[in-house]
Amino acid sequence: MHRFVTLAVQRCRSWRGIRPPGRYRLTLGSVTIIQELNYYFPARIRDGFNRAGLAHLMALSGQNVALITVVLIWIFGWFGWPPLWRYGVPALLLMPYLVLVGVSPSITRAVIMGLTVLLALALGRGRPDPYGLMALTATVCLLLFPLWLLDIGFQLSFLAVLALTLSLKAAGKLPERWPLWLRLALVATVLAEFGTLPVIAATFGQMPLVGLPANLAAGVVMTALVPLGFFAGLLGPAAILVNWLVGPLAALLLGIVETFGQAPVLTWGQVSPAGFVAYAVCAGAGVLWLWGRVRFRAVLGVVMVCTVLTLLPGRLHPPREMVFVDIGQGDSTLIRLPHLTVLVDAGGSVNSDFDVGGKTVVPALRALGVRKIDVIIGTHADTDHIEGISGVLRALPVGELWIGQRKTDDPVLTTVLTVAKEEGVPVREARRGDQIASDGVTLTVLWPTGKVWSTEDNENSVAVRLQSGAWSTAILGDLPDPAENYLGLGHLSLLKVAHHGSRFSTDEALLQETTPTDAIISVGRNTYGHPNPEMLGRLGAAGVKVWRTDQMGTIRWPIP
Repeated sequence: MHRFVTLAVQRCRSWRGIRPPGRYRLTLGSVTIIQELNYYFPARIRDGFNRAGLAHLMALSGQNVALITVVLIWIFGWFGWPPLWRYGVPALLLMPYLVLVGVSPSITRAVIMGLTVLLALALGRGRPDPYGLMALTATVCLLLFPLWLLDIGFQLSFLAVLALTLSLKAAGKLPERWPLWLRLALVATVLAEFGTLPVIAATFGQMPLVGLPANLAAGVVMTALVPLGFFAGLLGPAAILVNWLVGPLAALLLGIVETFGQAPVLTWGQVSPAGFVAYAVCAGAGVLWLWGRVRFRAVLGVVMVCTVLTLLPGRLHPPREMVFVDIGQGDSTLIRLPHLTVLVDAGGSVNSDFDVGGKTVVPALRALGVRKIDVIIGTHADTDHIEGISGVLRALPVGELWIGQRKTDDPVLTTVLTVAKEEGVPVREARRGDQIASDGVTLTVLWPTGKVWSTEDNENSVAVRLQSGAWSTAILGDLPDPAENYLGLGHLSLLKVAHHGSRFSTDEALLQETTPTDAIISVGRNTYGHPNPEMLGRLGAAGVKVWRTDQMGTIRWPIP
């Protein structure tokens, strides 16, 4: 935390130097602002939004609709328009806005609720009941799009609105000497985060620790930024009249993201049914407190008991396993011990810009409760093995990065090494004999030897053996069968099949030497013919039971 405070001070001093990309300043007023932001901002900035709890600002949401509507109502009221026009005109603009930005759960929810409220006010019917309004809106949305029930955007949108509705009552629990706007902002932010917690916990496995101050600061900026952007979009070429304000505000927003994005995040493992029950009990106790049925001390006691009962089982049974992550066609293996975490490869997408590391491997690690990685091993410079390491390096603290043969002309490896340097992660070349020992388990590097046997990436793959008492396994990267037979593996309890089950790996000589009872094949849909039927036949003839990630998903294997 001391490191975060120091970095925050440094960031605040450097805000003047922060400038959004030029095209961002010019197009901020258009409805493509979010796409522009996602496209032009580097992954470091996007990750900062996530770590600061501000990721919702990078999506078109109901907040945009609410801010624009409120500003229009205020302007029309300032001109003295009667209620029919003051509320009716913004209502008429909501449907074109929905068509303009596209149909999404959060925008559709906001437009339907906004239309209902505005029409009721325009006709002098007063404000509708908020809970009935939410029920009506959810019913309409699900009648039109039934599968939205499973959409995370739909779930988060309605949970957040429900929490914000409760904030009006919760604000009365704070000292009356505080300004009303401050009380509303505080309880709205806290309840919105708590209300969306079950979905966030199940989906992302982490929660920002600075979400409250970050959202308070960013909320002030967005209150001005979104309406200005909307009017800039309406002005077209004349948008330069307001862009002189948009640029500094966007820079200020980036400064907030840069500052709070340095803060640590709270990471947890996969939420068990008991965890959701504990959340429901805490939420129920909180609602009873809001309605004056129980005292705050009782609520606090319930929260503490539920927290202890939820976290205690994980502390009593520390992890001791291998996890073969299902990433499609590629490799990513996690070794988890009570005092050591090693990730071997992190997959990648050939001929695609999909970030397997950031969008598949990192969420899987967070779902397992991984908060840091002691060592990442990149077996070799194939895209489907190491490209995803960049995303992992950006998202989680990493102690060391081990690589095999260093190649200066490989763009994927160069990117990984560049990110490692940016994140301050030391890099070393793994060689035969390198070892890590922890919790009665020894990881030993068997290959490469340090001598250049070949210029081919596969033949220079880092191969490691994991030993725990009489139990052992080996991870061989994409080593072909000639190199496999030089390793001196001996008996293996579990074999991680090399090269996704290629015809040129795992020959009969290797199976006779290792005599495994089980074999793991990390593979996905591909055009290479992996796993090869001939290779599968060799495993079957040797009596080896095969476990495949393309058929079984992520495979978790206990280490004795």
